[in-house]
Amino acid sequence: MQNRKVVISGGPGSGKTKLIELLHQKGFETFEEVSRSIIQKGFQEGHERYFKSAPEKFSELLFEGRKTQWQSAQQIPYKATKPYLFFDRGMPDTYAYLQAEGKNIDLWKQKAAPYPYDHVFLLAPWPEIYHNDAERLEPFDEAVHYYHHIKEIYTSLPSLLHFVPKGTPEARVAFILNELKKHD
Repeated sequence: MQNRKVVISGGPGSGKTKLIELLHQKGFETFEEVSRSIIQKGFQEGHERYFKSAPEKFSELLFEGRKTQWQSAQQIPYKATKPYLFFDRGMPDTYAYLQAEGKNIDLWKQKAAPYPYDHVFLLAPWPEIYHNDAERLEPFDEAVHYYHHIKEIYTSLPSLLHFVPKGTPEARVAFILNELKKHD
């Protein structure tokens, strides 16, 4: 048996990271969002918004970080009681953002194809919980724009796609775990 790779994705500021934290507290293996460390590196190099100023370079670093996470997940022994590995975003998010910026993504799709995920949970933009922070600099309307491209990309993939309803973080985690039980 193999662990199931589960992506939690959606627009910026939709609550993904909180869900990953709660799943980790419940004893699941989790992988944090890679982009925050790359954004910090960009600040050090003088990029106010690294993705906007150097989208291909930023995306390459991001893709490599997510690929490393995926490969690391392959090495985690199977646990019958906790067979799910949760990722705060997946490789397809990388090229969804590029598509949102009008970039050609054909090569990116090919690069990501060997690294599939079993399930994807999407969180829609939610203005009541959205806030900017040190790494999340985009305004809410830009977050919505990215979400539409993320949704389009994940809808086109063979992963089982689930839409997470709004609710408390605990209710959202319960929804995710119930959906996984129903479909695996």
